[in-house]
Amino acid sequence: MIKNNEKSSINVIKEIFTIIIIIVVVLFAIFLNFYLYYKYFNNEKDGEIVKDEIEVEIMDKKDGSVREISDSEIEEDIIENDAEQVEITEEDIYLEEPEEVVEESPIIPIDLPLPVFKKNNSDELRIGFITDLHVGSSVDGIGNRFLKSDFVNRINYFIEKMNNSFVPNFIITGGDIIEGTKVSSDKGIAELSLVKKIFDRTILKKYWVVGNHDLRSVTKKQFMQSLDIDYASKTFEIGNYKIIILDSNFSKDNEDVIPGSGYTRGHISEKQIKFLEKELKNTDKRTIIFMHHPPLWSIDGKSNFGFPDNAKELQEIFSKNKVFAVFAGHIEDLFLQEIDGVKYFISPGILKNEKYPGAFSEITIKKGKMIIDMSYLKSDGNYRTIRIKEE
Repeated sequence: MIKNNEKSSINVIKEIFTIIIIIVVVLFAIFLNFYLYYKYFNNEKDGEIVKDEIEVEIMDKKDGSVREISDSEIEEDIIENDAEQVEITEEDIYLEEPEEVVEESPIIPIDLPLPVFKKNNSDELRIGFITDLHVGSSVDGIGNRFLKSDFVNRINYFIEKMNNSFVPNFIITGGDIIEGTKVSSDKGIAELSLVKKIFDRTILKKYWVVGNHDLRSVTKKQFMQSLDIDYASKTFEIGNYKIIILDSNFSKDNEDVIPGSGYTRGHISEKQIKFLEKELKNTDKRTIIFMHHPPLWSIDGKSNFGFPDNAKELQEIFSKNKVFAVFAGHIEDLFLQEIDGVKYFISPGILKNEKYPGAFSEITIKKGKMIIDMSYLKSDGNYRTIRIKEE
């Protein structure tokens, strides 16, 4: 009798223990599902992009008629809409999302072979132009920061094409090198330095334009230090050409845009205007302008919101001084038009335009004519090139 009672007690204990194990397993499964759900919706949707439909047009210089790109070249573009970004405050800058740690960082290839430079011709200018990289980064298992592979691959392809094939007089980036939004200055500085490291694979001359996204993370001084440059605006000459780099990142009060400023529209300061007018006046060379914000206004019904607030003043200065061409980025659009004798070319960046991911341009200017070969990455992993040539 006693033995039967002992067996019964043991069975009860076993049943209770089994129930406890089942409860623990169920609770763990619920917790795991909640964690994965939380991670998905907090990490994957932050980068959502606003879409809009636009037409890509090329304006004929001679008669002003509009030639539409063929159907195969008209696709849905993504326009950067800074106004809808969450406004940044000084506190936000340092409140970053926890970073996903990955085991290995992508390998940066070694330095490239020396480029074979083209025969010197003072009337021919070759430019490698890439803009709006918007790079992002992660950290590996031992805390080393690295650029995400999509950025590395696209920038590397551009650098290798410039070094091994096109061999321009110089390479220039049009601003927004880093994404910058809600990125601390330390992280932004590290990302800029990592981009420079890729560009330094080639010995070709390199120039940098500062963009509004860069300044969401770093100051202009930090931008320059990270890239080992001493300018935000600059002029230099090559053969029969004078190149002017303008800084379009100022407030309406002509103050530098700094991290924590929230949304800021493009503006060229009074000091920059004086600098520009002096440089244009003191030259007999063909002049070319690079800036981040496109100095356009009232273009085919497009909103002026993405253009500098004093764009019309700039256009008058450019036309009066017979500027040859102006190159910019920022709006993630492909655009070429001649306005009052000045050619304006706007390039999409490598990330935010779905039609032209990985976009960059090989620009050749010779005897007053300009040819632009813009390459972009197709869905099959190959690059396609569009030739944009004056009629």
